[in-house]
Amino acid sequence: MALFQNENNPANSVNYKSMGKDQLIMLLQSQKSDLDVLNRKLSEAAAAVEEKNRLARLVSSLSAENESLKIKAADLEEKLSVKDAGVTEVGSIAEMSFRVNGVLEAAQKAADDYLAKIKEMHDTMSREYSEYEINAKQKADALLKDANEKADSITKNARREANEIWGALQTRFDSYVADKKQ
Repeated sequence: MALFQNENNPANSVNYKSMGKDQLIMLLQSQKSDLDVLNRKLSEAAAAVEEKNRLARLVSSLSAENESLKIKAADLEEKLSVKDAGVTEVGSIAEMSFRVNGVLEAAQKAADDYLAKIKEMHDTMSREYSEYEINAKQKADALLKDANEKADSITKNARREANEIWGALQTRFDSYVADKKQ
């Protein structure tokens, strides 16, 4: 069991027998405070995961919208070319085609720039989240390890003290019984 890992570690031994009730309560409250901090950090990590997922959904939605706009632009370009097929002057058709192509190219560039910016933001947030998640996990692991070590130490000392008290009581009882027999 994890609570009994460090029974033989002298660095963790504290004489709980010499500690007063108030000191023991303060020690336990301190450990509870450490566990509360750990739980809060884990909640923050969960919130960061949810934010990352929300941003991923947003990027996906924007990508789908961009694809839809590309399809609409292609459809409008096709409709425009069909309508312009009725124009009889070659110069007018060429000029109109040149203008439409310029507008479509500008729209495509703007859409591409927008998507590149969204991807850059997503990548930056993913990196930041990953770093935050790693740091939070390391801190949580350290807090958990420390709490386990303290719990192990408390348990070890409590068992030792209980055994000492039990032994003293047993000796007194045996002495009492022996006295009564005489």
